[in-house]
Formats: sequence, C-alpha cells, structure tokens
Amino acid sequence: MSFVDLPLPNRSIAIAGRPLAQPAAFFFTVILLSAMAIGLAIWQGPGLWRDWQISQNPISVPNGEILDGECTTRRGLTDCEARLVYSYGGQDYDTHVSLAFLDFSSGDYEVELVVSRDKPELATVSLGLDMLWNRLAVFAVFMLVFVGGTLGMIWGAIKAARANRAAGVAGRLQVVPVDVVGVDTKGGSRFVGYHALRDGKRKGQIIRSRFSGSDEPMMAVDENGKALGVAVASDHLAVPVLLDRDLHRLELSDAERQLALAAFDTQQEARGGAITYQEPAKPKYRIWRGLAAGLGVLVLFAVGIFGYWIYYATSANDAFDSVGIEINNLMPEPLNDWACTQLYQRFGDERAPFGCVDTEDWTRWKVAPTKTKS
Repeated sequence: MSFVDLPLPNRSIAIAGRPLAQPAAFFFTVILLSAMAIGLAIWQGPGLWRDWQISQNPISVPNGEILDGECTTRRGLTDCEARLVYSYGGQDYDTHVSLAFLDFSSGDYEVELVVSRDKPELATVSLGLDMLWNRLAVFAVFMLVFVGGTLGMIWGAIKAARANRAAGVAGRLQVVPVDVVGVDTKGGSRFVGYHALRDGKRKGQIIRSRFSGSDEPMMAVDENGKALGVAVASDHLAVPVLLDRDLHRLELSDAERQLALAAFDTQQEARGGAITYQEPAKPKYRIWRGLAAGLGVLVLFAVGIFGYWIYYATSANDAFDSVGIEINNLMPEPLNDWACTQLYQRFGDERAPFGCVDTEDWTRWKVAPTKTKS
C-alpha cells in the first residue's frame, strides 16, 4: 500500500522530460579539476620522471655549479628551483630544475649536483633524490584528488543520462516516499536533492532532480504527519524519480491526471491540509557528520604515520628506510631528536640519514656525543 493516495492507471507509464540532473556545478568542477591535474602533471611530472631515472644510477658532480637556488615554503609545501651548470664526459650542460615536497622543518638545505651515469644530460640536486618518495607521495595524493574528482563527476553525469533514458521507457510505476534534503536555484530552475528511503532510512547518495519554471516537487504528509517528497519507482530505474506537483512528469491523459490529483488532495486535506513546497533548511548535523567523518580519516592516517615512525625509530633494520626518513624529518624537533637518538644507538657507526645529520658536515649524527679534548 502506498504511503499516500495517488491512484495511477494500471498500465505502463513513461516519465517525460529529463527529470534527473547531473552533479552540481558539473562543468565548472570538471574543468577546474582537470586544469589542476594537467597543471600539476606539467609542473612536477617531468621532474619526478627525471629524478627517478637519475636515482637508478646517480653520480655527484663536485665541480658543477648550482645557480640561483631558492626554496620557498608555504604551509609545509616546499617549492625549490635552481639552475645547474656542469661538465661531464667532455660535454657542457646548462639546465633548470624544479621540485616540490612536504616539509615542516626550517633552515637551509645543503645540496650537491647529481647526474645520471647512464644519461648525463639528466641532472638534479641531491635534495631532489633525498625527497623523491616524499615528492611522489605528494604528487600521487594531489593527482588522486584531481583525477578522482573529475572521474567521479563524469561518472555521475553518465549515470544521470542513463537514468533519464530509462525513465522515458514506459513501465509499471510504484509511488514511493523520498526525503528532500536541499535545493539550489539557478537560471530559473530548481535543482532539488533528495534521498531514496528504505524502511524509513535514507538509502544511497543524494539524487538531484531539475524543475523548470513554476514547477515544484510534489510534497505530502504521511500517516505519521511527516512531510516527504512523492516519487515513483520503476523496475528499470535504479533510483526513484521525484514527481512534480501537477504530475506533468507522467505521461497521463487529462482525466487520469485530474483523478489522481483529486484523490491526493482529498487525502492531504484530511491529514491537515495539502502542503506546498518550501526550501528545507540545510541541516547542520549533516555538516558536522561530514566533518567528523573527515576528521576520523585524518586521525586514522595520523595513527598509521605515527606507528610507522615508532617502528622506524625503534625497530627498523635500515636507517635509510625512505618512508621512515621522510616521516622523521617532518617531526617536531624534540620527537625528531628522540628518534635520531634511537637510530644512533643502532646505526651510530654508519653515516647519518637525512633528518639526523649535523648541519656542519652533513654526514655526522647530530645527536652524537661531542668529543672533548683530554
């Protein structure tokens, strides 16, 4: 039994128009995210590929010159540029390098010029190789956000187009309730967001429906006095379609439409009067729930990072574990010093890894005891 009295003909009925809308701000978001992904790939992609090749067989060029070297840090993201002039194998080279990585430490960087033995035309600074995994991780995260967001928007638009085509095919319809959660008015049209319901609970993601001109969604009061949207479900539609107040979305005759609306209005008046559509207030709890979910992901990520750092400091078999080095280098100075002390106790007879070096010679451990004259 339907939650409202809306008698539809006992036959297959098609849904007119294109009732389901593509994701909000589709074109703007796709263009923006695509542009950011392309820009990032052009900015950092070639440098990462160059340094990856160099890292396979690197060699220092002590007589090379590093000119106009500069690093700028903005909220942890460090961007470095330099001009490299050097000679190798009787050939002179002049190139420019640019790299970006995540680093919350302060101070200057001591670097040297490094080239590939196999391809000496490929040159970089040693900092680029030290931070290679850091750079790859930052690049991968941003590309995942930009490319993943673009693909997600495109997939949402494809699903909406498929659903609109399926809606135009006549089928048996069942009246179902939906929970209207938001509205966005643009260019004389209303884009209404709603959730499908199962056993009174929201199901799946928000569905968007477009209402043109004076059209508005059909709202009803159920037997419990709750205001809900009135939609129809079809066997060949994956989502319910929200109806308009005058049932223009359904391919009905005028007599069939008037009969259905008369029964609907009579029942709604008995339940306290027919309600008109009102833009629902944006529920604050949804915002807080989203923030809580995002915070939970960040907490889990932080716990994982911290746990790996503890493992690296106390149990790792290699002081030059690339991931451990990057994490330890990002730690505040007291925690960094503690980890370097733990590493020094196990690897003190080897040269210090990045993040634990003495800035005076860049090989000695910064936590090593200072030798005194006897």
